[in-house]
Amino acid sequence: MFRGRWSGRAVLAVGAVLAVFVQVCSVMSASAHATAWAETEIPDCRSVEVPVALTARGAQTAHLAGQVCYPTTHVDTLEGAVQVLVSGTAYGPSYWDFPYQPDTYSYVRAAARAGFTTFTFDRIGIGRSTRPLNTQVTIESNAHTIHQAITQLRAGSVDGVRYGKVAIVGHSLGSLIAWYEAGTYHDVDAVVASGILHSFDPLGVTKFVATLYPAALDPRFLGSVVDPGYLTTRPGTRGSSFYHLPNTDPAVIDTDEAHKETATAAEAAGVFAQELPGVLRPVSQAACALTPTLCDGVASSVVYGVTRNITVPVLGVVGQYDALLCGGSSSANRCSDVAAVRQDESAYYTGRAQRCLTVAELPDSGHNVNLERNAQSWFDLSNEWSRFTLEQSGEDASCWSAPGQTDGLQFP
Repeated sequence: MFRGRWSGRAVLAVGAVLAVFVQVCSVMSASAHATAWAETEIPDCRSVEVPVALTARGAQTAHLAGQVCYPTTHVDTLEGAVQVLVSGTAYGPSYWDFPYQPDTYSYVRAAARAGFTTFTFDRIGIGRSTRPLNTQVTIESNAHTIHQAITQLRAGSVDGVRYGKVAIVGHSLGSLIAWYEAGTYHDVDAVVASGILHSFDPLGVTKFVATLYPAALDPRFLGSVVDPGYLTTRPGTRGSSFYHLPNTDPAVIDTDEAHKETATAAEAAGVFAQELPGVLRPVSQAACALTPTLCDGVASSVVYGVTRNITVPVLGVVGQYDALLCGGSSSANRCSDVAAVRQDESAYYTGRAQRCLTVAELPDSGHNVNLERNAQSWFDLSNEWSRFTLEQSGEDASCWSAPGQTDGLQFP
């Protein structure tokens, strides 16, 4: 009898313990699931089409095909803030929202986790956007069409949301376009320029230019692009041009090749025009030191370029072994001294843009900072810097400063 009563109580006790155990496990499982979901959450995106004109006096008969992606994390201070992402030479939106291992390589997902809305799009002449005669696709026409898109984002006519704060984020040619847009139209609150400096490595650029050929001859564009002024990279050449191979997943390069886009000869010519002040810097620096008035006024845009007209903070990020800008991994790498790079870059800005200029280097990276294994370090910097900068306003506003822990980045 005693034995039976003890067994009953034991069963009840064990049952209670099991019930608690199951509840704890359920909570832990739900918590683990929530954590995993938070790390892999895919932002909600909406396809949009933005009407644009190619010239200042032209009608809006062209369009930019784009996508607005919304935050997966709510940040009060970023309500009504958007990042406009501008791709580089022979790249489209896939550079920003990379289809391979997107939790590692998608800037769009990183921005969404940081609380940002993003606007990615096919620049004029590529993808699903209008493809006019190649001579109409220039840095100037790119900037003009993006200016119209920003105007419409601010007005709420793109996706029904009025965006009061805008950061323009570029890569390579896209950074040159972002510089031109910000310095000409003064409609953004912050500029992020990756994969660009005011001077370049002549050998690296010469090797890259040699990889360009008519897109009409490329298997990817066969039959869809016939204008001989549209160019792309020869198959199998993007790895050496754009990556630091020891830090690159080979599958990234394969995916990059499969999603490559075009550029025009006019855009390529515009790159050299925008970079001319840096090329002439050894001569102009001495001339300006002897006769400062030579480099003021109207002449300043010739001597220093369009960035002299930017009035908002600028973040510049370059890969340590960028073959186009720094000289790759050779002993002549000109980006080995980040402080010297920042000092040189600061000469091309004035006012708040110069005072709040941040320059950083992503170690073990080539030209494509988005697509190296340590891309998340640069993503974190760009989003943190952008958040801080968009929270500020006015000429006397505070400037972002590098934290004690640089999280895989090199600062002066």
